[in-house]
Amino acid sequence: MKFELMQVENRRLLDNTTWLLLTEAAAKISRILVILALAAHLSAIEYGTVMLALACHEVLRLILRSGAGAQIIQCSEDKLKQYAKNGAILQWLVCLSLAGIQTTLAKPVGNFYNNPEVTQLLVAMASVYLLYPLVSIKVFLIHRASNMRFYSVRNASCILAENLTITIFTIFDFGIMSIVYGKWVFGLLWVCLFYFAPVKHFGIGFQLSTFLLLCRTSGQLLLTELARALRMQLDMLIGARLLSPEMFGLYSFAKSAGVGLSQSLNNAFNSALYPYLCDKHRQGQLSQYIRWIYLVTTAVALLFLLQAVAVPFYVPLLFDQQWQQQYLVISLLCLAALSGLYIDTHCNILRSQGAYQCELYVRLFCLLASTLGLLIFQTKTPEVFALVVLASSTTWLLALLFRPTISQNITSFKSLSIRSKTNE
Repeated sequence: MKFELMQVENRRLLDNTTWLLLTEAAAKISRILVILALAAHLSAIEYGTVMLALACHEVLRLILRSGAGAQIIQCSEDKLKQYAKNGAILQWLVCLSLAGIQTTLAKPVGNFYNNPEVTQLLVAMASVYLLYPLVSIKVFLIHRASNMRFYSVRNASCILAENLTITIFTIFDFGIMSIVYGKWVFGLLWVCLFYFAPVKHFGIGFQLSTFLLLCRTSGQLLLTELARALRMQLDMLIGARLLSPEMFGLYSFAKSAGVGLSQSLNNAFNSALYPYLCDKHRQGQLSQYIRWIYLVTTAVALLFLLQAVAVPFYVPLLFDQQWQQQYLVISLLCLAALSGLYIDTHCNILRSQGAYQCELYVRLFCLLASTLGLLIFQTKTPEVFALVVLASSTTWLLALLFRPTISQNITSFKSLSIRSKTNE
């Protein structure tokens, strides 16, 4: 009976991952159209400008994960109502803050990279944050219910609409502003598709003890997500300073043509994994599934290796001569993404146990390792730069040795809940 239950639960994780992978596959097919359009209608320098602006935007956008979402997905049923009601207020505060921060930092960032067009793009994209709080709690509840089929279909529709918008506007010579129009379309459609989601509506409420608890945990997650976001975009942020504008444009192309697919697989797998881990943790069964989770992670990693091998074959078929010489950079970056997959899985396990501080240490270690590597070996060519990225990412795997016991984390999680009830 126990074995059959494990089979059912494992099948649910695979089903959810499959839906998310299908979503990412559809998104990446449309993303290829974007890359083809940008490569055909923009110069290498303009391509670099677009990717630098997107990298800066993504650093801040990923901080959205530091809000109430992780806690709403993880919490027990008796806490759900209060977490959802107070989380709605927290989401508005987070998104308003992000819109203000991105608008404020836009000019300094443009000055730092000596590129005023980056400022223009960042200011225009900042308004998208104001749309997310309208449906944030409903999206979190969909994840909590592991209803990835519902989420995936709508998420894919938004991504397809964004990519097609960028492609069309690029073809009609709207230049670098095409990515802004795509972001606006994504945000508007996101609200429309998730506003009527079939989840319970808790409304907005305020309870001081619950709100402070959410804020305290969100503060830890904020540092964690900032470290993760910086780690993911660090090569772009540093490369824009070390490489010449044209060399950076070529490197940006290589990353978007290669790592984009690997990152999509990573996102799909870990998005399905986190609600699954939280459910196992609430049942006190997480330790039984750890080995199987890493086995599935290894299977996903094999897809990264296949992509790295296939790069020399598909790049010449899809792109013009000026971009074809970057196949070595693309392959190296695909291999570098392997370490990120294992680190994200490890951090999801820690987060599902409420070990937020432990997760922060892992993220900071990876960020520090990459920063030191890129700054020590200040290279001037995309090939050597990608090699340094690969070498730095390999050191991340040392963080997997840090494995606090699950029983300890269950105890700390229960004590946190007890303290919260006492405060109330």
